Amino acid sequence: MVLAVEIIVGVAVLLGVAFLATRPDIGGLDDEEPDVADIGLPDDRLLRSDDIPALRFRTVGGIRGVRGYRFSDVDDTMAKVEEALRAGEAAKSSERR
Repeated sequence: MVLAVEIIVGVAVLLGVAFLATRPDIGGLDDEEPDVADIGLPDDRLLRSDDIPALRFRTVGGIRGVRGYRFSDVDDTMAKVEEALRAGEAAKSSERR
């Protein structure tokens, strides 16, 4: 009889934890706030190697302790890196001609 009660209580606790873990209004990453902070990308020139140490990505965190960088900051940085690499490659190819 005691074993049956322990099993029922254990199953009830597990179901309660599972229910709380799957609720969308509890936990997960917070929505990105619509702000435009300066993360260190130059607006008036191509990205240089000395700009990289100055970059500061904003972080986003959630209740469950999950933490990450804002997608928009990383996407903007990668676009600037791509732009600088394309310009460097174009300059090298025009020098060879």
